[in-house]
Amino acid sequence: MDVITGIEKIITWNKTSLVRKILLMIFIVSIQLLIAFFIFYSGGTKNSYVYLELSAIIIGGFVLGPFGGAFLGITGGFFLGPFMPADTTTMLMQEKASWLFRLFFYIFTGYISGVVIEYLLNIIDRLSSITLYNPVTKLPNKNYFENMARDYHPDEHIAVIKFEEYPKMIENLGLDYAKDFIHKISDIFVKIFNKKDVNDKQQNVFHLEEDKFAIIFSDSEMKDNFKVVYKTFYKAIKEKNMAYFPSYFIGINPWSGSNTEVLQKAEIARRSARKNLNFYEVYYPELSEHLNKNFDLSLEIPRAINNREFFLTYHPKINLKSGEVEGVEALIRWSHPEKGLIPPDAFIPYIEKTSMINTVTEWVIKTAFSEIKNMEKEDININFSVNIPLKILENPKIKKYIEAYKRKSLPIHRLELEILERDSIDSFKKTASAMDDLKKMGINFSLDDYGTGYSTLSYMQKLPFDIIKIDRMFIKDIETNERMRALVQSTIDIGHTLGMDVVAEGVETIKSVEILQNMGCDFAQGYHYAKPMTYLEFIRWHKDYNSTEKLASNF
Repeated sequence: MDVITGIEKIITWNKTSLVRKILLMIFIVSIQLLIAFFIFYSGGTKNSYVYLELSAIIIGGFVLGPFGGAFLGITGGFFLGPFMPADTTTMLMQEKASWLFRLFFYIFTGYISGVVIEYLLNIIDRLSSITLYNPVTKLPNKNYFENMARDYHPDEHIAVIKFEEYPKMIENLGLDYAKDFIHKISDIFVKIFNKKDVNDKQQNVFHLEEDKFAIIFSDSEMKDNFKVVYKTFYKAIKEKNMAYFPSYFIGINPWSGSNTEVLQKAEIARRSARKNLNFYEVYYPELSEHLNKNFDLSLEIPRAINNREFFLTYHPKINLKSGEVEGVEALIRWSHPEKGLIPPDAFIPYIEKTSMINTVTEWVIKTAFSEIKNMEKEDININFSVNIPLKILENPKIKKYIEAYKRKSLPIHRLELEILERDSIDSFKKTASAMDDLKKMGINFSLDDYGTGYSTLSYMQKLPFDIIKIDRMFIKDIETNERMRALVQSTIDIGHTLGMDVVAEGVETIKSVEILQNMGCDFAQGYHYAKPMTYLEFIRWHKDYNSTEKLASNF
Protein backbone atom coordinates (compact mmCIF):
# COMPACT_ATOMS: atom_id res chain seq x y z
CA MET A 1 0.00 0.00 0.00
CA ASP A 2 1.41 3.39 -0.98
CA VAL A 3 1.44 6.47 1.24
CA ILE A 4 -1.45 8.18 -0.57
CA THR A 5 -3.71 5.12 -0.34
CA GLY A 6 -2.85 4.61 3.35
CA ILE A 7 -3.68 8.20 4.26
CA GLU A 8 -6.92 8.09 2.30
CA LYS A 9 -8.00 4.84 4.02
CA ILE A 10 -7.33 6.31 7.47
CA ILE A 11 -9.26 9.50 6.67
CA THR A 12 -12.08 7.55 4.99
CA TRP A 13 -12.49 5.25 8.02
CA ASN A 14 -12.74 8.26 10.33
CA LYS A 15 -15.74 9.35 8.24
CA THR A 16 -17.31 5.89 7.89
CA SER A 17 -21.03 5.28 8.42
CA LEU A 18 -22.68 4.85 11.85
CA VAL A 19 -23.96 1.39 10.89
CA ARG A 20 -20.46 0.12 10.20
CA LYS A 21 -19.22 1.53 13.50
CA ILE A 22 -22.06 -0.16 15.43
CA LEU A 23 -21.28 -3.50 13.78
CA LEU A 24 -17.61 -3.10 14.66
CA MET A 25 -18.53 -2.21 18.25
CA ILE A 26 -20.61 -5.40 18.55
CA PHE A 27 -17.64 -7.35 17.22
CA ILE A 28 -15.23 -5.80 19.77
CA VAL A 29 -17.71 -6.36 22.64
CA SER A 30 -17.82 -10.02 21.60
CA ILE A 31 -14.02 -10.11 21.79
CA GLN A 32 -14.21 -8.51 25.25
CA LEU A 33 -16.62 -11.20 26.37
CA LEU A 34 -14.31 -13.94 25.10
CA ILE A 35 -11.40 -12.29 26.95
CA ALA A 36 -13.51 -12.22 30.13
CA PHE A 37 -14.21 -15.98 29.83
CA PHE A 38 -10.50 -16.57 29.23
CA ILE A 39 -9.61 -14.58 32.38
CA PHE A 40 -12.23 -16.50 34.39
CA TYR A 41 -10.89 -19.92 33.35
CA SER A 42 -7.29 -18.70 33.83
CA GLY A 43 -7.78 -17.98 37.52
CA GLY A 44 -9.56 -14.62 37.75
CA THR A 45 -8.51 -10.97 37.93
CA LYS A 46 -5.48 -11.77 40.09
CA ASN A 47 -3.60 -12.64 36.85
CA SER A 48 -2.07 -10.13 34.40
CA TYR A 49 -4.46 -11.31 31.68
CA VAL A 50 -6.74 -8.40 32.62
CA TYR A 51 -4.51 -6.24 30.43
CA LEU A 52 -5.92 -8.06 27.40
CA GLU A 53 -9.24 -6.37 28.18
CA LEU A 54 -7.50 -3.01 28.43
CA SER A 55 -5.88 -3.59 25.01
CA ALA A 56 -9.28 -4.24 23.43
CA ILE A 57 -10.62 -1.01 24.95
CA ILE A 58 -7.68 1.06 23.64
CA ILE A 59 -8.01 -0.42 20.14
CA GLY A 60 -11.75 0.23 20.27
CA GLY A 61 -11.12 3.86 21.21
CA PHE A 62 -8.77 4.20 18.25
CA VAL A 63 -11.29 2.91 15.70
CA LEU A 64 -14.56 4.10 17.26
CA GLY A 65 -13.59 7.43 18.77
CA PRO A 66 -13.96 8.85 22.32
CA PHE A 67 -17.53 7.76 22.99
CA GLY A 68 -17.01 4.35 21.43
CA GLY A 69 -13.90 3.90 23.58
CA ALA A 70 -15.80 4.99 26.69
CA PHE A 71 -18.63 2.54 25.94
CA LEU A 72 -16.13 -0.29 25.53
CA GLY A 73 -14.59 0.82 28.84
CA ILE A 74 -18.00 0.33 30.49
CA THR A 75 -18.51 -3.12 28.94
CA GLY A 76 -14.94 -4.21 29.72
CA GLY A 77 -15.17 -2.94 33.29
CA PHE A 78 -18.54 -4.65 33.76
CA PHE A 79 -17.28 -7.99 32.39
CA LEU A 80 -14.42 -7.87 34.93
CA GLY A 81 -16.60 -6.27 37.59
CA PRO A 82 -18.85 -7.51 40.41
CA PHE A 83 -19.40 -11.00 38.97
CA MET A 84 -15.74 -11.77 38.20
CA PRO A 85 -13.87 -13.47 41.08
CA ALA A 86 -10.39 -12.32 42.03
CA ASP A 87 -9.44 -15.99 42.35
CA THR A 88 -11.63 -18.61 40.68
CA THR A 89 -10.00 -21.52 42.56
CA THR A 90 -11.28 -20.24 45.92
CA MET A 91 -14.11 -18.15 44.37
CA LEU A 92 -12.80 -15.14 46.32
CA MET A 93 -14.69 -12.13 44.97
CA GLN A 94 -13.13 -8.74 44.29
CA GLU A 95 -13.50 -5.83 46.62
CA LYS A 96 -16.04 -3.29 45.38
CA ALA A 97 -13.49 -0.45 45.36
CA SER A 98 -11.15 -2.55 43.21
CA TRP A 99 -13.53 -3.32 40.37
CA LEU A 100 -15.08 0.20 40.47
CA PHE A 101 -11.63 1.75 40.14
CA ARG A 102 -10.92 -0.58 37.20
CA LEU A 103 -14.27 0.35 35.61
CA PHE A 104 -13.62 4.12 35.76
CA PHE A 105 -10.03 3.62 34.64
CA TYR A 106 -11.23 1.61 31.61
CA ILE A 107 -13.81 4.29 30.76
CA PHE A 108 -11.21 7.05 31.05
CA THR A 109 -8.63 5.10 29.00
CA GLY A 110 -11.15 4.28 26.26
CA TYR A 111 -12.27 7.92 26.03
CA ILE A 112 -8.75 9.36 26.02
CA SER A 113 -7.55 6.89 23.37
CA GLY A 114 -10.46 8.00 21.18
CA VAL A 115 -9.66 11.69 21.75
CA VAL A 116 -5.99 11.13 20.89
CA ILE A 117 -6.75 9.24 17.65
CA GLU A 118 -9.35 11.83 16.59
CA TYR A 119 -6.81 14.58 17.18
CA LEU A 120 -4.19 12.72 15.16
CA LEU A 121 -6.66 11.97 12.35
CA ASN A 122 -7.65 15.65 12.16
CA ILE A 123 -3.97 16.59 11.91
CA ILE A 124 -3.45 13.96 9.17
CA ASP A 125 -6.55 15.24 7.37
CA ARG A 126 -5.34 18.86 7.51
CA LEU A 127 -1.81 17.94 6.49
CA SER A 128 -3.07 15.84 3.59
CA SER A 129 -5.25 18.76 2.48
CA ILE A 130 -2.25 21.07 2.58
CA THR A 131 0.31 18.73 1.03
CA LEU A 132 -1.81 16.59 -1.31
CA TYR A 133 -4.60 18.89 -2.52
CA ASN A 134 -4.77 22.31 -4.12
CA PRO A 135 -6.35 24.80 -1.67
CA VAL A 136 -8.37 26.55 -4.40
CA THR A 137 -9.90 23.67 -6.37
CA LYS A 138 -9.48 20.89 -3.74
CA LEU A 139 -8.14 18.69 -6.55
CA PRO A 140 -5.12 16.41 -6.01
CA ASN A 141 -1.88 18.30 -6.57
CA LYS A 142 1.53 17.43 -8.00
CA ASN A 143 2.69 15.80 -4.76
CA TYR A 144 -0.36 13.54 -4.82
CA PHE A 145 0.23 12.64 -8.47
CA GLU A 146 3.89 11.75 -7.99
CA ASN A 147 3.23 9.51 -4.95
CA MET A 148 -0.02 7.76 -5.87
CA ALA A 149 -0.26 4.07 -6.80
CA ARG A 150 -2.62 3.32 -9.65
CA ASP A 151 -3.50 0.49 -11.98
CA TYR A 152 -3.10 1.86 -15.49
CA HIS A 153 -4.51 0.59 -18.73
CA PRO A 154 -2.17 0.24 -21.74
CA ASP A 155 -4.05 2.92 -23.70
CA GLU A 156 -3.97 5.57 -20.97
CA HIS A 157 -2.19 8.90 -21.50
CA ILE A 158 -1.33 11.89 -19.38
CA ALA A 159 -1.99 15.44 -20.62
CA VAL A 160 -0.44 18.54 -19.05
CA ILE A 161 -2.32 21.79 -19.68
CA LYS A 162 -1.03 25.21 -18.70
CA PHE A 163 -2.99 28.43 -19.05
CA GLU A 164 -0.83 31.23 -20.40
CA GLU A 165 -0.72 34.74 -18.96
CA TYR A 166 -2.28 33.67 -15.64
CA PRO A 167 0.00 36.10 -13.71
CA LYS A 168 -1.22 38.87 -16.03
CA MET A 169 -4.79 37.91 -15.21
CA ILE A 170 -4.05 38.32 -11.50
CA GLU A 171 -2.34 41.66 -12.12
CA ASN A 172 -5.07 43.10 -14.37
CA LEU A 173 -8.27 41.49 -13.06
CA GLY A 174 -7.38 40.66 -9.47
CA LEU A 175 -6.66 37.50 -7.48
CA ASP A 176 -10.34 36.78 -6.77
CA TYR A 177 -11.16 36.80 -10.48
CA ALA A 178 -8.19 34.55 -11.26
CA LYS A 179 -9.22 32.04 -8.57
CA ASP A 180 -12.79 32.03 -9.87
CA PHE A 181 -11.46 31.43 -13.39
CA ILE A 182 -9.38 28.45 -12.21
CA HIS A 183 -12.40 27.10 -10.31
CA LYS A 184 -14.51 27.16 -13.47
CA ILE A 185 -11.74 25.54 -15.48
CA SER A 186 -11.33 22.75 -12.93
CA ASP A 187 -15.09 22.14 -12.84
CA ILE A 188 -15.08 21.71 -16.62
CA PHE A 189 -12.20 19.21 -16.47
CA VAL A 190 -13.75 17.22 -13.63
CA LYS A 191 -17.12 17.06 -15.35
CA ILE A 192 -15.59 15.79 -18.59
CA PHE A 193 -12.76 13.53 -17.44
CA ASN A 194 -13.63 12.14 -14.00
CA LYS A 195 -15.52 8.85 -14.19
CA LYS A 196 -19.28 8.90 -13.66
CA ASP A 197 -19.15 5.45 -12.00
CA VAL A 198 -19.43 5.96 -8.21
CA ASN A 199 -17.44 2.74 -7.66
CA ASP A 200 -14.49 4.16 -9.61
CA LYS A 201 -12.65 6.31 -7.06
CA GLN A 202 -9.56 6.93 -9.20
CA GLN A 203 -8.65 10.56 -9.77
CA ASN A 204 -8.21 11.67 -13.38
CA VAL A 205 -7.84 15.44 -12.92
CA PHE A 206 -4.95 17.00 -11.00
CA HIS A 207 -4.18 20.63 -10.20
CA LEU A 208 -0.37 20.64 -10.42
CA GLU A 209 0.32 24.37 -10.04
CA GLU A 210 -1.82 27.47 -9.85
CA ASP A 211 -2.16 27.63 -13.67
CA LYS A 212 -1.35 24.04 -14.64
CA PHE A 213 -3.46 20.87 -14.70
CA ALA A 214 -2.83 17.21 -15.52
CA ILE A 215 -5.46 14.86 -16.93
CA ILE A 216 -5.38 11.08 -17.30
CA PHE A 217 -7.41 9.82 -20.24
CA SER A 218 -7.66 6.92 -22.67
CA ASP A 219 -7.05 6.83 -26.42
CA SER A 220 -10.76 6.75 -27.12
CA GLU A 221 -11.32 9.93 -25.08
CA MET A 222 -8.57 12.00 -26.64
CA LYS A 223 -10.22 13.65 -29.64
CA ASP A 224 -13.80 13.72 -28.39
CA ASN A 225 -13.16 14.96 -24.86
CA PHE A 226 -10.66 17.67 -25.79
CA LYS A 227 -13.13 18.91 -28.40
CA VAL A 228 -15.72 19.06 -25.61
CA VAL A 229 -13.25 21.10 -23.51
CA TYR A 230 -12.85 23.60 -26.34
CA LYS A 231 -16.60 23.86 -26.92
CA THR A 232 -17.29 24.19 -23.20
CA PHE A 233 -14.82 27.07 -22.92
CA TYR A 234 -16.47 28.74 -25.90
CA LYS A 235 -19.96 28.22 -24.47
CA ALA A 236 -18.91 29.61 -21.07
CA ILE A 237 -17.64 32.79 -22.74
CA LYS A 238 -20.76 33.10 -24.88
CA GLU A 239 -22.90 32.81 -21.74
CA LYS A 240 -20.58 35.34 -20.03
CA ASN A 241 -19.48 32.84 -17.38
CA MET A 242 -15.87 33.56 -18.37
CA ALA A 243 -14.50 36.93 -19.51
CA TYR A 244 -12.13 35.66 -22.20
CA PHE A 245 -11.11 32.54 -24.07
CA PRO A 246 -8.14 31.01 -22.23
CA SER A 247 -4.87 30.59 -24.08
CA TYR A 248 -3.41 27.17 -23.36
CA PHE A 249 -1.14 24.48 -24.79
CA ILE A 250 -1.29 20.74 -24.14
CA GLY A 251 1.54 18.22 -23.80
CA ILE A 252 0.61 14.53 -24.03
CA ASN A 253 2.60 11.44 -23.10
CA PRO A 254 1.59 7.75 -23.18
CA TRP A 255 1.76 6.14 -19.76
CA SER A 256 5.13 4.45 -19.55
CA GLY A 257 7.46 4.68 -16.57
CA SER A 258 7.11 6.23 -13.13
CA ASN A 259 4.60 8.96 -12.30
CA THR A 260 7.36 11.58 -12.22
CA GLU A 261 8.78 10.48 -15.58
CA VAL A 262 5.46 10.57 -17.45
CA LEU A 263 4.69 13.99 -16.00
CA GLN A 264 8.10 15.37 -17.02
CA LYS A 265 7.72 14.03 -20.56
CA ALA A 266 4.24 15.51 -20.90
CA GLU A 267 5.61 18.86 -19.70
CA ILE A 268 8.41 18.70 -22.30
CA ALA A 269 5.77 18.09 -24.99
CA ARG A 270 3.72 21.04 -23.69
CA ARG A 271 6.69 23.39 -23.89
CA SER A 272 7.36 22.22 -27.42
CA ALA A 273 3.71 22.86 -28.33
CA ARG A 274 3.96 26.38 -26.91
CA LYS A 275 7.19 27.07 -28.76
CA ASN A 276 5.77 25.83 -32.08
CA LEU A 277 2.33 27.40 -31.45
CA ASN A 278 0.60 24.03 -31.74
CA PHE A 279 -2.62 23.30 -29.86
CA TYR A 280 -1.03 20.11 -28.52
CA GLU A 281 1.99 17.87 -29.04
CA VAL A 282 2.60 14.22 -28.17
CA TYR A 283 5.95 13.42 -26.57
CA TYR A 284 8.65 11.63 -28.56
CA PRO A 285 12.21 10.90 -27.37
CA GLU A 286 13.88 13.47 -29.64
CA LEU A 287 12.20 16.25 -27.64
CA SER A 288 14.19 15.26 -24.53
CA GLU A 289 17.36 14.85 -26.55
CA HIS A 290 16.91 18.36 -27.96
CA LEU A 291 16.24 19.77 -24.48
CA ASN A 292 19.23 17.98 -22.96
CA LYS A 293 21.42 19.08 -25.84
CA ASN A 294 20.48 22.73 -25.32
CA PHE A 295 20.95 22.40 -21.57
CA ASP A 296 24.40 20.88 -22.06
CA LEU A 297 25.31 23.69 -24.44
CA SER A 298 24.24 26.32 -21.91
CA LEU A 299 26.66 24.81 -19.39
CA GLU A 300 29.49 25.30 -21.86
CA ILE A 301 28.89 29.01 -22.44
CA PRO A 302 31.29 30.36 -19.76
CA ARG A 303 34.05 28.16 -21.21
CA ALA A 304 33.13 29.23 -24.75
CA ILE A 305 33.50 32.91 -23.82
CA ASN A 306 36.87 32.32 -22.17
CA ASN A 307 38.11 30.24 -25.13
CA ARG A 308 36.82 32.78 -27.66
CA GLU A 309 34.58 30.28 -29.39
CA PHE A 310 31.93 32.95 -29.98
CA PHE A 311 32.26 35.39 -32.85
CA LEU A 312 30.09 38.03 -34.49
CA THR A 313 28.70 38.22 -37.98
CA TYR A 314 27.37 41.42 -39.52
CA HIS A 315 24.22 41.72 -41.61
CA PRO A 316 24.09 44.96 -43.63
CA LYS A 317 21.18 47.39 -43.46
CA ILE A 318 20.71 49.45 -46.65
CA ASN A 319 19.21 52.93 -46.99
CA LEU A 320 16.50 52.53 -49.66
CA LYS A 321 16.69 56.20 -50.65
CA SER A 322 20.45 56.57 -51.09
CA GLY A 323 21.45 52.93 -51.56
CA GLU A 324 24.22 53.36 -49.00
CA VAL A 325 25.09 50.98 -46.16
CA GLU A 326 23.36 52.57 -43.18
CA GLY A 327 24.50 50.07 -40.60
CA VAL A 328 24.79 46.42 -39.62
CA GLU A 329 23.10 44.02 -37.26
CA ALA A 330 25.64 42.19 -35.07
CA LEU A 331 24.70 38.52 -34.74
CA ILE A 332 26.38 36.04 -32.38
CA ARG A 333 27.68 32.71 -33.71
CA TRP A 334 29.31 29.79 -31.92
CA SER A 335 32.17 27.75 -33.34
CA HIS A 336 32.17 24.72 -31.06
CA PRO A 337 35.46 22.75 -30.99
CA GLU A 338 33.61 19.41 -31.28
CA LYS A 339 30.15 20.17 -32.66
CA GLY A 340 31.20 22.71 -35.24
CA LEU A 341 29.11 25.79 -36.05
CA ILE A 342 26.10 25.93 -33.73
CA PRO A 343 23.16 28.05 -34.91
CA PRO A 344 21.92 30.71 -32.47
CA ASP A 345 18.45 29.12 -32.31
CA ALA A 346 20.07 26.12 -30.59
CA PHE A 347 21.33 28.08 -27.57
CA ILE A 348 20.03 31.67 -27.44
CA PRO A 349 16.34 30.89 -26.63
CA TYR A 350 17.47 28.66 -23.78
CA ILE A 351 19.92 31.04 -22.17
CA GLU A 352 17.44 33.92 -22.48
CA LYS A 353 15.62 32.25 -19.58
CA THR A 354 18.73 32.22 -17.39
CA SER A 355 21.05 34.83 -15.88
CA MET A 356 23.66 33.75 -18.45
CA ILE A 357 21.94 36.04 -20.99
CA ASN A 358 23.44 39.03 -19.15
CA THR A 359 26.98 37.70 -19.67
CA VAL A 360 26.39 36.87 -23.34
CA THR A 361 24.74 40.24 -24.07
CA GLU A 362 27.62 42.11 -22.44
CA TRP A 363 30.11 40.11 -24.53
CA VAL A 364 28.20 40.87 -27.78
CA ILE A 365 28.01 44.62 -27.09
CA LYS A 366 31.63 44.82 -25.98
CA THR A 367 32.91 42.88 -29.02
CA ALA A 368 30.72 44.82 -31.44
CA PHE A 369 31.97 48.16 -30.05
CA SER A 370 35.56 47.02 -30.46
CA GLU A 371 35.12 45.79 -34.04
CA ILE A 372 33.04 48.78 -35.15
CA LYS A 373 35.75 51.05 -33.71
CA ASN A 374 38.35 49.13 -35.72
CA MET A 375 36.26 49.51 -38.89
CA GLU A 376 36.81 53.26 -38.68
CA LYS A 377 40.45 52.57 -39.57
CA GLU A 378 39.12 51.08 -42.83
CA ASP A 379 37.10 54.26 -43.43
CA ILE A 380 33.85 52.45 -42.55
CA ASN A 381 31.66 54.62 -40.34
CA ILE A 382 28.35 52.88 -39.75
CA ASN A 383 25.82 52.26 -37.01
CA PHE A 384 25.33 48.82 -35.51
CA SER A 385 22.49 47.05 -33.70
CA VAL A 386 22.44 44.28 -31.11
CA ASN A 387 19.48 42.05 -30.20
CA ILE A 388 18.59 42.03 -26.51
CA PRO A 389 15.65 40.59 -24.55
CA LEU A 390 13.53 43.16 -22.74
CA LYS A 391 14.37 41.86 -19.28
CA ILE A 392 17.99 42.97 -19.82
CA LEU A 393 16.77 46.56 -19.53
CA GLU A 394 15.57 45.85 -15.99
CA ASN A 395 19.15 45.02 -15.01
CA PRO A 396 20.97 48.24 -13.98
CA LYS A 397 24.24 46.57 -14.98
CA ILE A 398 23.66 47.28 -18.68
CA LYS A 399 23.61 51.04 -18.05
CA LYS A 400 26.83 50.82 -16.03
CA TYR A 401 28.88 48.99 -18.62
CA ILE A 402 27.60 51.17 -21.48
CA GLU A 403 28.62 54.23 -19.44
CA ALA A 404 32.04 52.60 -19.03
CA TYR A 405 32.31 52.18 -22.81
CA LYS A 406 31.45 55.85 -23.25
CA ARG A 407 34.33 56.84 -20.94
CA LYS A 408 36.63 54.76 -23.17
CA SER A 409 35.60 56.92 -26.16
CA LEU A 410 33.81 54.05 -27.89
CA PRO A 411 31.14 55.16 -30.44
CA ILE A 412 28.11 54.95 -28.14
CA HIS A 413 26.02 57.04 -30.54
CA ARG A 414 26.31 54.29 -33.18
CA LEU A 415 24.62 51.66 -30.97
CA GLU A 416 21.06 50.54 -31.59
CA LEU A 417 19.39 48.02 -29.27
CA GLU A 418 16.85 45.74 -30.93
CA ILE A 419 14.09 44.62 -28.58
CA LEU A 420 12.62 41.21 -29.31
CA GLU A 421 8.83 41.54 -29.53
CA ARG A 422 8.25 38.02 -28.17
CA ASP A 423 8.99 39.33 -24.67
CA SER A 424 6.09 40.40 -22.45
CA ILE A 425 6.28 43.53 -20.29
CA ASP A 426 5.33 43.63 -16.62
CA SER A 427 5.59 47.41 -16.29
CA PHE A 428 5.61 49.69 -19.36
CA LYS A 429 6.45 52.66 -17.14
CA LYS A 430 9.55 51.00 -15.69
CA THR A 431 10.71 49.76 -19.11
CA ALA A 432 10.15 53.16 -20.75
CA SER A 433 12.17 54.83 -17.97
CA ALA A 434 15.09 52.42 -18.51
CA MET A 435 14.97 53.06 -22.27
CA ASP A 436 14.91 56.84 -21.75
CA ASP A 437 18.02 56.66 -19.56
CA LEU A 438 19.92 54.89 -22.34
CA LYS A 439 18.51 57.16 -25.07
CA LYS A 440 20.02 60.14 -23.22
CA MET A 441 23.43 58.59 -23.96
CA GLY A 442 22.61 58.64 -27.68
CA ILE A 443 21.43 55.03 -28.04
CA ASN A 444 18.51 54.23 -30.36
CA PHE A 445 15.92 51.48 -29.92
CA SER A 446 14.22 49.36 -32.55
CA LEU A 447 11.26 47.00 -32.23
CA ASP A 448 12.41 43.72 -33.78
CA ASP A 449 10.22 41.11 -35.52
CA TYR A 450 7.30 43.53 -35.67
CA GLY A 451 3.92 41.78 -35.81
CA THR A 452 4.97 38.34 -34.57
CA GLY A 453 4.78 38.59 -30.79
CA TYR A 454 2.89 40.39 -28.05
CA SER A 455 0.71 43.50 -28.34
CA THR A 456 2.52 45.45 -31.04
CA LEU A 457 0.46 48.64 -30.84
CA SER A 458 0.93 48.79 -27.05
CA TYR A 459 4.69 48.58 -27.55
CA MET A 460 4.69 51.35 -30.14
CA GLN A 461 2.41 53.58 -28.11
CA LYS A 462 3.98 53.20 -24.66
CA LEU A 463 7.68 52.71 -25.36
CA PRO A 464 10.09 55.24 -26.94
CA PHE A 465 11.17 53.30 -30.03
CA ASP A 466 13.01 55.02 -32.88
CA ILE A 467 12.75 52.22 -35.44
CA ILE A 468 10.43 49.30 -36.20
CA LYS A 469 11.61 46.25 -38.12
CA ILE A 470 8.95 44.42 -40.15
CA ASP A 471 9.42 40.68 -39.84
CA ARG A 472 10.39 38.68 -42.93
CA MET A 473 7.11 36.72 -42.82
CA PHE A 474 5.33 39.88 -44.02
CA ILE A 475 7.95 40.73 -46.65
CA LYS A 476 8.40 37.38 -48.43
CA ASP A 477 5.01 37.51 -50.21
CA ILE A 478 4.66 41.21 -51.01
CA GLU A 479 5.38 40.58 -54.70
CA THR A 480 2.34 38.31 -55.13
CA ASN A 481 0.00 38.93 -52.19
CA GLU A 482 -2.01 42.15 -52.28
CA ARG A 483 -3.25 41.79 -48.71
CA MET A 484 0.31 41.40 -47.49
CA ARG A 485 1.36 44.51 -49.41
CA ALA A 486 -1.51 46.40 -47.77
CA LEU A 487 -0.35 45.24 -44.34
CA VAL A 488 3.23 46.30 -45.01
CA GLN A 489 2.10 49.68 -46.39
CA SER A 490 -0.10 50.34 -43.34
CA THR A 491 2.78 49.40 -41.02
CA ILE A 492 5.12 51.82 -42.79
CA ASP A 493 2.51 54.57 -42.59
CA ILE A 494 1.90 53.95 -38.85
CA GLY A 495 5.63 53.97 -38.17
CA HIS A 496 6.14 57.27 -39.99
CA THR A 497 3.11 58.81 -38.26
CA LEU A 498 4.71 57.94 -34.91
CA GLY A 499 8.03 59.44 -36.03
CA MET A 500 9.82 56.11 -36.50
CA ASP A 501 12.01 54.82 -39.29
CA VAL A 502 10.99 51.47 -40.82
CA VAL A 503 13.26 48.55 -41.72
CA ALA A 504 12.08 45.64 -43.89
CA GLU A 505 13.72 42.31 -43.02
CA GLY A 506 14.08 39.32 -45.33
CA VAL A 507 14.37 41.25 -48.62
CA GLU A 508 15.57 38.77 -51.25
CA THR A 509 14.75 40.19 -54.70
CA ILE A 510 15.15 43.45 -56.60
CA LYS A 511 11.40 43.51 -57.19
CA SER A 512 10.77 43.50 -53.42
CA VAL A 513 13.26 46.38 -53.10
CA GLU A 514 11.38 48.40 -55.72
CA ILE A 515 7.99 47.74 -54.05
CA LEU A 516 9.37 48.83 -50.67
CA GLN A 517 10.92 51.96 -52.18
CA ASN A 518 7.55 52.90 -53.69
CA MET A 519 5.91 52.33 -50.29
CA GLY A 520 8.31 54.77 -48.66
CA CYS A 521 10.16 52.19 -46.55
CA ASP A 522 13.39 53.63 -45.13
CA PHE A 523 15.75 50.65 -44.90
CA ALA A 524 16.03 47.06 -46.11
CA GLN A 525 17.92 44.04 -44.89
CA GLY A 526 18.16 40.62 -46.52
CA TYR A 527 19.93 38.16 -48.79
CA HIS A 528 19.36 40.36 -51.81
CA TYR A 529 22.21 42.47 -50.51
CA ALA A 530 24.26 39.98 -48.47
CA LYS A 531 24.15 37.20 -45.93
CA PRO A 532 25.58 37.79 -42.42
CA MET A 533 29.38 38.02 -42.68
CA THR A 534 32.36 37.83 -40.36
CA TYR A 535 34.34 40.96 -39.56
CA LEU A 536 36.88 40.55 -42.38
CA GLU A 537 34.26 39.35 -44.88
CA PHE A 538 32.14 42.42 -44.16
CA ILE A 539 35.05 44.82 -44.68
CA ARG A 540 35.76 43.27 -48.10
CA TRP A 541 32.05 43.25 -49.00
CA HIS A 542 31.63 46.88 -47.94
CA LYS A 543 34.47 48.00 -50.18
CA ASP A 544 33.10 46.02 -53.13
CA TYR A 545 29.56 47.29 -52.53
CA ASN A 546 30.67 50.92 -52.35
CA SER A 547 32.66 50.51 -55.57
CA THR A 548 29.63 49.01 -57.31
CA GLU A 549 27.35 51.76 -56.03
CA LYS A 550 29.71 54.50 -57.17
CA LEU A 551 30.06 52.83 -60.57
CA ALA A 552 26.26 52.57 -60.89
CA SER A 553 25.80 56.24 -59.94
CA ASN A 554 28.09 57.36 -62.77
CA PHE A 555 25.74 55.90 -65.41
